[in-house]
Amino acid sequence: MKKIIAVVVTYNRITLLKECVHALLYQKDCTDTQLDILLVDNASDDGTKEWIEEQIAHTKSHDTTPIYALHLSENTGGAGGFYHGMKWAYEHGADAIWIMDDDTIPEEDALQKLWDGMACIRKQVAPKSEIGFVSSTVLWTDGSPCEMNRQHYVGDTFSISGKDAEEDILTLQPVDSATFVSLLFSREAVEKMGLPIKEYFIWGDDKEYTLRLSARYPCYHVKNSVVIHKMAINAGSNIVIDAIARVPRYFYAFRNDLCTAKRCGTKEVIIYFAAFFLNMLRVLLKSKDGKTLRLQTMWKGMRAGVKFAPEIEYLT
Repeated sequence: MKKIIAVVVTYNRITLLKECVHALLYQKDCTDTQLDILLVDNASDDGTKEWIEEQIAHTKSHDTTPIYALHLSENTGGAGGFYHGMKWAYEHGADAIWIMDDDTIPEEDALQKLWDGMACIRKQVAPKSEIGFVSSTVLWTDGSPCEMNRQHYVGDTFSISGKDAEEDILTLQPVDSATFVSLLFSREAVEKMGLPIKEYFIWGDDKEYTLRLSARYPCYHVKNSVVIHKMAINAGSNIVIDAIARVPRYFYAFRNDLCTAKRCGTKEVIIYFAAFFLNMLRVLLKSKDGKTLRLQTMWKGMRAGVKFAPEIEYLT
């Protein structure tokens, strides 16, 4: 029996968390697997902690899918939450780790398709290699592709037979980066490649981590696996037009992206700075308000990124 641990990171979004957990509890069974759920609470103060403890007590008394919790003493951001959650899952014997934010609502067969996809890839596509990760299709609430969660493809789409029936066809496409919205990691890949960098706090931790894994292992988008990402609006991040209240958050984007670029090599650093100065020009020409704040945030993030070089924590 293989153990899959779903890691959900949450912060002050109890309504969305309830919906996410409900969807996890009603996942279709995967062959020869046990699903456990770990909820990583980033020091929420909206009643999340109390609700989680109620769910843990309920699952213990009703013999349902086990729920566990990590209640962090401070908000460590998405990066810190996934770092702590994946480390806990590995240390508690997970054979695979399924991660997502609290606003991710998996369809009932989302995990089944990911698990079958990983098994079939091992058997039919890459029998001599471990798999880094497999990812789901991420849709917005209206069924359109979620702009924030577009994946970077490095090969053509292809199909393979599913695990349980010849007519069960899985559609796959190789990727080298994806967001932390329904990714299934193999234990072996996490063990060899380490954990997400908690110091990123928010923004870009998923890109860095998936690039790190895909540099060594094949990784695939399993298009039959579908989740809904319940963002308020379906839009990617753009400092040129984003609401002024959100602009300070972009410090982490520009700092972390430069750190990731440095890890990838000179070419990626050149691309980073080309995009950086192009974005500065766009702010000057197109931003309708807060131009000074937007430019200052970009500059501070870039300057911090020059020296920002946190270490990767490995598990072996």
